[in-house]
Formats: sequence, structure tokens, C-alpha cells
Amino acid sequence: MQKEIIELFTQSTETAMEATRKVSELNMRTFERMLQQQADIVATYMDMATKSMEVMTKAKGMQDLINGQAQLSREFSEKGMDMLKKGMAVANESGTEYSNLVQEGVKTAQEQMAAASKVTLKAA
Repeated sequence: MQKEIIELFTQSTETAMEATRKVSELNMRTFERMLQQQADIVATYMDMATKSMEVMTKAKGMQDLINGQAQLSREFSEKGMDMLKKGMAVANESGTEYSNLVQEGVKTAQEQMAAASKVTLKAA
């Protein structure tokens, strides 16, 4: 009986360590993807600032400036929506992966609890 309890404890510890490893890997992947998103956002802002300066320096009149700024505004809006969609996709994918890990963990916990109950009942 003691051997069975030790084996269950060892298995439980290994399962917990594996679950921790999986969550850590998912955290790292999610962090890297979100960090890339932020870098892309900063690059877009810098690109828009540069283009805005070009429009201001190349405009020959007020109408050129207004038209250039309107075009930049449309371009920035499109890029902003694209970045938002990508960010939401990352969040949704990560959420799904976290949900799968939780479901896997619950299933494993149920199996280990059933095994522990059997050992306890056997000992009684």
C-alpha cells in the first residue's frame, strides 16, 4: 500500500510539473507574439509620423496638405484595424490553448483521484 501511495504521489508530482511546463511554454509563446504585435504597432506609428512629415514638407498648398493628411488617415485606419484583428486573433488562440490545458488538467486530475480512491479503498 505504501508503495502504491508513493507511486501515486510521484505520478501526481510529474503531472503537475508537466502542466507547469506547458503553461510556461504557452505563456512564453503568447508573450512573444504580443511583444511582436507591440513592435509592429510602434513601427506603424513611426512610419505614419514620417509620412506625415513628408506630406507637410511636400505640400504645395493647403489642399495638398488636407488631401495628404486624409490619405494618411485612411491608411492608418486600415493598418489599425489590421493590427487590432491580429491582436484579437492572438488573444483568441491563446485563450483556446489555455482552455485546452485546463480541460486536460481536469481530466488528468479526475483520473488520478480515481486511482487514489482505489488505493484508499483497497487499504481500508
